[in-house]
Amino acid sequence: MEWNRVVAFVLAATGVAILAACGTPAADDGADGPIVSLSAATPVSVTGGDVQGAATAANPDVIAFKGIPFAAPPVGERRWQPPAPVVTWTGVRDATETGPICVQNGGQNVTQDEDCLFLNVWAPRETTEPRPVLFWIHGGGYTGGSGSSALYDGTALAGDGAVVVTINYRLNVFGFLAHPALSDESPHGASGNYGLFDMVAALEWVRDNIATFGGDPDRVMIVGESAGGGAVMAVMLMPQAEGLYHRAIAQSTYIRGWDRPLDSPARGWEPAQAQGARIGEALGASGDDADEQLAAMRATSAGEVLEASNRDAGNTFRNTGNVWAPNVDGWAILDDPLAMYEGGRQHDVPLITGLMGNEGSLFTRNMDIADVGSFEAYVRAVYPEHAEQMLAHYAVDSPESATAGIDKLIHDLLFAGPVRAHAEAHAKKMSPVWLYHFTHAPPTAWGETLGAHHAAELVYVFGTLTRTDDGGERPLGLSTLGDFTEADFRLSETVRSYWIQFAATGNPNRPDLPDWPVFNLESNEHLVLNTAAAPAAELDVAGAALWNRQQTDRRESN
Repeated sequence: MEWNRVVAFVLAATGVAILAACGTPAADDGADGPIVSLSAATPVSVTGGDVQGAATAANPDVIAFKGIPFAAPPVGERRWQPPAPVVTWTGVRDATETGPICVQNGGQNVTQDEDCLFLNVWAPRETTEPRPVLFWIHGGGYTGGSGSSALYDGTALAGDGAVVVTINYRLNVFGFLAHPALSDESPHGASGNYGLFDMVAALEWVRDNIATFGGDPDRVMIVGESAGGGAVMAVMLMPQAEGLYHRAIAQSTYIRGWDRPLDSPARGWEPAQAQGARIGEALGASGDDADEQLAAMRATSAGEVLEASNRDAGNTFRNTGNVWAPNVDGWAILDDPLAMYEGGRQHDVPLITGLMGNEGSLFTRNMDIADVGSFEAYVRAVYPEHAEQMLAHYAVDSPESATAGIDKLIHDLLFAGPVRAHAEAHAKKMSPVWLYHFTHAPPTAWGETLGAHHAAELVYVFGTLTRTDDGGERPLGLSTLGDFTEADFRLSETVRSYWIQFAATGNPNRPDLPDWPVFNLESNEHLVLNTAAAPAAELDVAGAALWNRQQTDRRESN
């Protein structure tokens, strides 16, 4: 442990202790006693006021603080604005329950609200030195999910020695609506990336407060899966996020739509503002007066806003309907994001990225593509410019190969292509990259039929494998329930060990773990994560090359 880091941590923790009764942080005088000690009985002081958490049921040596505001409620005039500073409160805020999740079409069994900018912290009861921080960005296609799902409970990771933070961020039309009047209102001439700025605001909260919980503000690792992995890729390009984190993990990265232009057609996309203008009209934003348009849009209820955006919901896998994702606004995302990566304009931090054995199966199970004819019809309808090339590449010639073919197509074009693009571009930077392939099929109802499907690794990363139904929110219908064996629990311990070691040091390797080779363009190696971890090479090279050709053609078409 670097002495300067310990001193900075102790000063931060001690300063909080002077300001308020917030646990018992104290300098390490050379003895073995804790420098931060948390208790369910003692409030902790954070930006905005005092909060009081509770010991977790699974591990009483871990204290959880839930539903902590990290920004002002984005309601009323703050709807479609970057996050504002936390509104202070008086007294001690109960932090034993999560806050509402952000407004979305799913998650109806939990409370939803536009006032949803909350985060959750899990920390060891006692800390003798600053601990690495895992900052989790949930997935859900930028349209659903939350940081409060039982899948993402941080108890196991905190018990392993990390401080875990999970966040909510604005979703769908609330988090990613671009509109000409909103851009006119902005001093940056930008709109639509509010969900990304929520992530930055939460990182700033971590910078300012995490030492109080025993976390090291100089060892913050952003981690995300699916759209959360895409968000990691986007945050790595944001000038506003530089220096707020120090390592990154992008799991099963989903980036569809993130290169949409703000106000003029490009790369095969219409402007993000054009989509927003249609939704604005549906909300009563008419005429030429921008202030009147915004007043009308902000006067509508959250339900009305969501309903207006749902009128052209479309189908992601058929490239129809509204697209909810970041856009190239010139402020958060300065330019075509892939071109930025290819030009080495991302933040230079150590990176882990990777994907599942079958990313497509979770999404294709209801697509009714069961024979050669339906597969060909799908390819010609969705990818007309590349249909002949794709039909030759996947070579579907039977009902059995149609199922495998559509799984692999979605796997390649929505996930493998972006993951490899991220790894290959970052491998040219100074900081190293590690690539993984999670091939273990979980012993769950879905695992039996879908294999190592999209998001199946989440319970292994968080150590939330259970044999009983939690009854909580289920993003994409996922559950922590399964017939898990000792081999599954050992795999979870291995994955958590890699992730925490990476957060702590910037390198996932340690002597008691299988060696994980650094990824580079020459050796092209990765680690297979299964009940026995082992190195391999050439992960999804052909499928990613197909995606690359399509991206090149799209960019050359405008």
